[in-house]
Amino acid sequence: MQSFRASNGALIATVRLLVTAFLAILVVGSFSPSTFTVTAFPASSAISPKGFWFRQLNDTNPATSSLCINPPRDQCNFYADCLESQYNCGPTGYPIGFGQHFCEKFDANRPELSTKGQAWLADTMECLQQALVPEATSTAGVTCDSLRKKAFASHGPCYVQGGVCTLPPSDWAKIVGIVEFKSFFDSKESFLAMLSAGEGCLKAYLFFLKDLVF
Repeated sequence: MQSFRASNGALIATVRLLVTAFLAILVVGSFSPSTFTVTAFPASSAISPKGFWFRQLNDTNPATSSLCINPPRDQCNFYADCLESQYNCGPTGYPIGFGQHFCEKFDANRPELSTKGQAWLADTMECLQQALVPEATSTAGVTCDSLRKKAFASHGPCYVQGGVCTLPPSDWAKIVGIVEFKSFFDSKESFLAMLSAGEGCLKAYLFFLKDLVF
């Protein structure tokens, strides 16, 4: 009886050793089911949060990606990762030629604005991206041309909703230099017509009427 127990214990120990060795091989190598990657060390020499031993792969499907469903505030990669990756509109298309270009330009010029102006800038950037979430998560019936038209149409409302009319005149002057209005509006009159419909926008209307050149 004791001999049986001893041999049984040895067998269990052997099985445990084999299982441990097998798991060690998997960790040192790579184990890739559909959603997980297991590595013993980061792929690069620098350790990053994305390079640890057990990490779930980023969801690259725009229809379900959190980046495309709810674009992070103060970031510009929505245009390349969620729009250009699907529509391939090219360097002059809206995603890269306008959306990403002006998002990065806005961000680069942020220090030029007042604290209130910087908040407006962040709100406007977020609004412009949120307006295109439907196109980022579903391509049905969407073309580069229709995407461009919808994006352009969102600029005016996003500027006003963000509070452009409540900014100090010093910010308005800088915004004229940052935003190439003629890129997004058919004419100066079309921008002013949109602005005149905004509540409390009389002073802003008069300013842009005088200073905005198309």
